[in-house]
Amino acid sequence: MTAPHTGPLPSAPPLGTVVTGSLPVAVTVTAVIVTRGRSPFLPATLDAVRAQVHAPDEVVVVDVDTAPATSAHPDLVMAFREEPGGARSAEARTAQQLGGARYVAAAGARTFGEGVDAALRAVGISERSWLWLLHDDSAPAPGALAALMRAVEHASSVAVAGSKQRRWEVSGTGEPLDPAAADRGVLVEVGHTVSPLGRRMTGVDESEIDQGQHDAREDVLAVGLAGALVRGVVWRHLGGTDPAYGVYGDSTDFCRRVRLAGHRVVVVPQAVVRHAQASLRGLREPGAGADDRSRGPRRRSQLHLRLVSAPAVVLPVVALAMLVWAPFQAAYRLALKHPAEARDELLAPVWAVSRLAPVVRARRAAARTSTVPRGVLRPLTGTWREVWSEYREGRLSRAERLRTHTVPSELEQAEQRRVATRRRGVLALVFVAATTLAAWVFGPALGVLASGGRLTGGSLLATGGTVGDVWTAATSGWVRDGLGVAAPPDPLLLPLAGLTALAGGSLTTAVDLLFVAALPLAALGAWAASGAVTRSPGLRAWAALLWVAAPALLGAVDAGRVGSVVAHLALPWAALALARAAGVQALDRLPDGGADPGAADAGAAAPGSSTRSPTGSAAASAADDVPRPGPSLGAAGAAGLLLAVAVCGAPILLPVAVVVLAVAALGARRRGRYLVLALVPSLMVGAPFWWAAARSADGLRLLLAEPAGAPGVAAVPGQPLGLPGLGLLLGRPSEPGTWFAAPELGSDGLSGVVGVALRGLAVAGPFVTGAVVVVIAVVALFRRRGAAARLGWFVAAAGLVTALLAQGAFGGGAGWAGPGLSLVLLGLATAALRGAPVRRGGRAARLAGVTMLGAVAVLAPAADVASWVADLGGSIAAEGRADALHPAVDPVVPAVGRQMQAPPREARVLQLDVAAAGGVEYTPLRGDGSLLLDASAAAVLSDGAAAWERLDGLAAELTAGTAPDLADRLAALGFGAVQVRSDGVAATEDLVATLDMVPGLARVIEGQEVSLWRVAPGAGPAPGWARLELPADAGGDAAGTTTAVLPARGAAVDTQVDDGDAGRLLVLAESADGGWRATLDGRALETATADGLQAFALGPDGGRLVVGYQAPHRVPWLVLAGFTLAVFALLALPVGRRRVR
Repeated sequence: MTAPHTGPLPSAPPLGTVVTGSLPVAVTVTAVIVTRGRSPFLPATLDAVRAQVHAPDEVVVVDVDTAPATSAHPDLVMAFREEPGGARSAEARTAQQLGGARYVAAAGARTFGEGVDAALRAVGISERSWLWLLHDDSAPAPGALAALMRAVEHASSVAVAGSKQRRWEVSGTGEPLDPAAADRGVLVEVGHTVSPLGRRMTGVDESEIDQGQHDAREDVLAVGLAGALVRGVVWRHLGGTDPAYGVYGDSTDFCRRVRLAGHRVVVVPQAVVRHAQASLRGLREPGAGADDRSRGPRRRSQLHLRLVSAPAVVLPVVALAMLVWAPFQAAYRLALKHPAEARDELLAPVWAVSRLAPVVRARRAAARTSTVPRGVLRPLTGTWREVWSEYREGRLSRAERLRTHTVPSELEQAEQRRVATRRRGVLALVFVAATTLAAWVFGPALGVLASGGRLTGGSLLATGGTVGDVWTAATSGWVRDGLGVAAPPDPLLLPLAGLTALAGGSLTTAVDLLFVAALPLAALGAWAASGAVTRSPGLRAWAALLWVAAPALLGAVDAGRVGSVVAHLALPWAALALARAAGVQALDRLPDGGADPGAADAGAAAPGSSTRSPTGSAAASAADDVPRPGPSLGAAGAAGLLLAVAVCGAPILLPVAVVVLAVAALGARRRGRYLVLALVPSLMVGAPFWWAAARSADGLRLLLAEPAGAPGVAAVPGQPLGLPGLGLLLGRPSEPGTWFAAPELGSDGLSGVVGVALRGLAVAGPFVTGAVVVVIAVVALFRRRGAAARLGWFVAAAGLVTALLAQGAFGGGAGWAGPGLSLVLLGLATAALRGAPVRRGGRAARLAGVTMLGAVAVLAPAADVASWVADLGGSIAAEGRADALHPAVDPVVPAVGRQMQAPPREARVLQLDVAAAGGVEYTPLRGDGSLLLDASAAAVLSDGAAAWERLDGLAAELTAGTAPDLADRLAALGFGAVQVRSDGVAATEDLVATLDMVPGLARVIEGQEVSLWRVAPGAGPAPGWARLELPADAGGDAAGTTTAVLPARGAAVDTQVDDGDAGRLLVLAESADGGWRATLDGRALETATADGLQAFALGPDGGRLVVGYQAPHRVPWLVLAGFTLAVFALLALPVGRRRVR
């Protein structure tokens, strides 16, 4: 046993005689221990130094944090002697003893090297002295110094001799254990080198045990200075370590300069030092993790070394490469779920490049002391092959450690395979069933869709456009409905842009696939999400059936509501990701005795049941013993993206998500710290839309409006069952139809009880599913561990309020209640899955009740789906009805009209229809029907009334046919044709006859479903979107003369114009707005207005003309939104994490 650290050092000769060469030379060894204030490691380190076989001549303890140190060490003798007048002598300030070691206060020292310099100034050093450098957390083995002395006694070229470092183990609270008794032989390093980019390479695995496998090393590029023996004259000659490196990297730089000065650096494997690496492992400050605070300084020192060691010729290239490569490094760290390291990767290059003065000083210092060329370091530097080898071996070692720590037994593996096989089988049945239903409904339409048709009807607008068109409509800030208006587009267009890209660039294909695959996708989403609540395959299959049979989904598909379908499909995936983000998802358990894992899971999830079974207590105990996964940052990233998709489909979900996640985060406490992060993508992606809603007096209506839907299609009013909210709670937005045609009482021989029962079943059947789910969800509230059930009811309540708002129950609302009902079902299903009685055994009466309840819970939603399939499937097979989704192959606009709408003219077509209630309705068309891309709820509520009033008057005059200048006015607004759909109604025939009489309208199509007239103004070219006009005061008539139509593509012009008249105007067939920009050869043109349309003063000069719309703040929004999505996408990547089973 070693002596207490308070005792004096054993007597030793002040000088040791060491043979160096042919003559004996007396040398001294001074041990310098640098500490920072109070350190739990220092006493054991002093004991280890005192126990050396070859004791040092002097031990100096340097404290670089003097103020707290003076009161932290009880053994510290503060021998301040007061001089007359209160002054303290220099001897009193330096003659401070610590357990026989000399104490030096170095309050101004910032680094280890500066602490050593302070010791040398205090105690002095001879030309033949050696310095044995130690950290306070590096305890040498008894023979360490003797081994180091033997290594240098016959090698005059050695200036630095390093020790083999092993890990000094600490307790769970961070307290150091006995360095000898607790030594497991885990290697830290046996010398090290650097990669071609300056990264430190030890060639030692993280948990590698010392078995002498690296003892053959001798000459190395660098060694750790903790436990190193350094020639004193070399230390002084080189000026010690560079303080610019801080805590990390100074050893590598110092040894590199030693090598360049012509000396050798060796490692002595026989000299062992146990190093706790307290700063690196976060042991000095409570709560600091191993990489929490050290990653940034380590990365900065690494980049500083790269700048210092790079050849001067390539130094600018190295600095630029560091800055360019930083975002990629940060992205990699984000993918590994280390956001703090990603931050350090971005900031460290900026820090390194901005500090030019330390780099210049370090390079000059190295050049001043160098005696050999840089090439001598090349054999000692790591190669790219060694870098890859170390990386590969590290990955394999980590994987092996994880496998050995988590590998189950053979019996457990067999049970896992059985469970997985059963689960895959049930999932396959669910998917096949949902796919069969989808094929049954849309099978008759697939041939039409494959031959170029499209789905239409209900709320679904024309879906023409490419991915570029969708992106432009989603981000431009200009809605081209009517004559155009500056308004944010519906957020739904952003996920549709991604879906369009996946569908090969066709929006029509993307939307068609969305509806056709809605049922299978809903089933998969519900199966996955229910796995976070229960691991029972049967309950998960039931959850999938409920989600597919949801009236919110079936009604949305039937009515062609794209946004509601997207929200319904995204919600379960977002819920699953949020559960994993909080670490509260259900886990697979293998209870003793081979019990069913699903039953064990349900029993653990809902303990306290009155059921008694032999395995019940074991299952509950197993549930308590299963380690819970921690909160997942990666799952929070996925939740943010998925929630953003759901919110884009139904904007009203954003305020609901804010409230629900805030409550969940507060309730989950530490587990909920990542939940609020999931709101960030939703806020950033739809920022223009949220800003418009916040500024508008009709903000609630804007949130409730159906995104990208036909403005004339609204929710069916009415309160199911006559009670506000009751029908919505049961999942019905309005009075539903019957399951089947109910027979009249007394007909077909049915009468009395049977007839009444059948009629009751037919009418009440649609409410059975909701009633069953509500009952089971209520039961879940009274079970132990009912937090998930309570949260589910809270979500359901939020969804119910949303649905009531949409139906106008509180006044003002007029939207579709589907998204709110999706939330209601999500919450109730969560609670029901927690309360579902799935335990086996018990009384026969209870088993019979459970069986009956299960049969009703399955048959009721199956009947709902069957009724809907029969209805919509029959409608599609019969070529559809206008108010329901159906395939269509005939174009809305004939080919001649679509040719006008195409570039370069980009003309509009004005469609006139006779309304059923009388009067004439009109629709400006720039595509094959009213485009989904031009729909915007914000545009309807914006200040575009003036443009529509102008169109109202023009359409009224067209129906009257009295004005002689109608063709010119149509051409001025960019209309190239007028069309009327033939329906055989007398009023339609009268309208056609009237249009035939309008001057300037030439009929080009007749006798077909559509009659179309070409607009032929009296003078000038055919109408187009952008035209050159000569005003009246410049030689034109009173209304101006159109001299040319410029080629356009979309809402932009990029063409060459010739010289012309001085008063020329460029007039666009769009409403005037400050966001329009036009340049001629890069010179901005002066804006003007031509009868309410956007115009620019072109002038006589020719050149390249570029016209486009630039919404204010568009670029900052796209940058922030793109950055946010990129960060969350990287976090969501399944990299660097292992699934907990």
